Amino acid sequence: MKQIRRFVMTIWLCGAIFTGLNEAKAEGEAIPVYLDGNHLRFEVPPILENGTTLVQFRPIFERLGLTVGWDEQTREVTGTKRGLVIKLGIDEPDAIVNNQPTMLELAPRLVDGHTFVPLRFVSEASGAEVVWDGENHRIYIRSAGSPTTGTGSGDAEAEEKPQPDKPTKSDKGTYTYPNGDSYTGQLANGKPEGKGKLVDAGGKLLFDGTMADGEPVEGRYKTYYANGRLEIDGRLQEGVLSGAGKQYTDGGKLLFSGMFAAGEWQSGTLYAENGDKYTGEFKNGKPEGKGKLLYKNGDTYEGSFSDGMREGAGIYTTSKGDKLEGTFRLNLKHGVIRHYDKKGNLLSVSEYANDVLVSQVNLGKEAVPVPGTSEPGTSSVVQAEKSRHEKAVQDIKERYQAGKKLLDDQIAQLRKEQPGLYASQAAFEQALNEAALKQTSIQSKLSLLGSDRSQAGEAARAELNKQLEAIKAQMALIQQKGVAQRQIEHLKEQLSLLKSKYDAELKHENTQHAKLIKTLQ
Repeated sequence: MKQIRRFVMTIWLCGAIFTGLNEAKAEGEAIPVYLDGNHLRFEVPPILENGTTLVQFRPIFERLGLTVGWDEQTREVTGTKRGLVIKLGIDEPDAIVNNQPTMLELAPRLVDGHTFVPLRFVSEASGAEVVWDGENHRIYIRSAGSPTTGTGSGDAEAEEKPQPDKPTKSDKGTYTYPNGDSYTGQLANGKPEGKGKLVDAGGKLLFDGTMADGEPVEGRYKTYYANGRLEIDGRLQEGVLSGAGKQYTDGGKLLFSGMFAAGEWQSGTLYAENGDKYTGEFKNGKPEGKGKLLYKNGDTYEGSFSDGMREGAGIYTTSKGDKLEGTFRLNLKHGVIRHYDKKGNLLSVSEYANDVLVSQVNLGKEAVPVPGTSEPGTSSVVQAEKSRHEKAVQDIKERYQAGKKLLDDQIAQLRKEQPGLYASQAAFEQALNEAALKQTSIQSKLSLLGSDRSQAGEAARAELNKQLEAIKAQMALIQQKGVAQRQIEHLKEQLSLLKSKYDAELKHENTQHAKLIKTLQ
């Protein structure tokens, strides 16, 4: 099995899919939705995004027999009926069904004041069946207890008929990969193809969804740290991490919760080890675009970010209620800054250059100092050093991850080209020695036959020669695998050297940073 590309993301602030409806209709076009043959009417048309349909929550909840609830304070939608309680939070990737968390294809959202939820999830959670009519570009929902199973479009069957190039329900079994991972599900030509589950050698779930040519393509996807803790719990789309998901630290704490796109953070909430929390857009693993940063001391910044720092227009609000509205650059006040008190009164208008006051006009009864926007107790110089350090650490980590991926890919390719490689060099040498001993034993038996030309002797000699040829062929195969094994051992040594270099660079950078901070404070 090809190694699934390990998710690598720069951890900013921390020391520093799909089981959709497979709609073929173009995004942006209205998709008709039918419940038990009746056309559902929505005030705002359904939204199709990344293969998942979102609809207004109230019409679908009510038509499915759910009592609707809305909590303005928590921004939580609730649907209840006998034996069922569904809770969905705005921008939350997990729903709660009867107190059990379930990951969503897409998080609920507000669109022009209307709350949209994933259609398939809500329908199936309430016991209904959802069918996508690809020919007519329609969605049909059959509620529990409905006597019909048709799509409402003539006598077309809702269930997909088996195709010659697709596995049928009878093509089920298990498949074990060379690294010990085990797959259970549909097969085609003996390889994973279709629906199934993939677990590691220890039984931990790696993937649950659709396979193609032996590779995970679309479905739930998990990765783990070397210590066994969960790293990523998300969804694959076309073999890439996409849609709603979560990422954790190697200590088990939630690091990121939100949406992934093309294997990277797209939007959501990032939780820092120091207590800061950022919610907004991302690019290359760092805040980029619009977002809100809540500092551990109660201050907040809401506005534009670039490369993980305050950049552009924004509003900085202190824990006491003072507001600084203006422009920022590299986390520093830069340009015109308006200072308001907690009641909204404009106190002053100032001009800054890299956090240095250039000019100021006081508009209040008396001059009031403009609050700082650096971390409590730090100067702009200290803040600049911290920004430099974060980027240096990021560069070190990116170099290491790039080098590690290159070596990991080479090892995976060798294992693919030479299936059944030995677990270690020692195992290879043991197999070779055993084959050599067997060859010596056969040759000794041939020697003992000597010049025996009896019929029994000739038959025995023929059988021994046959065994000798077989063991020679086996030894040749072992030698061939041995070459690949030695290449893998060499690559593993390079991985070890790369890790040692990474640790040394990181230690040196952290030591230098600590010395500088001590000098500056």
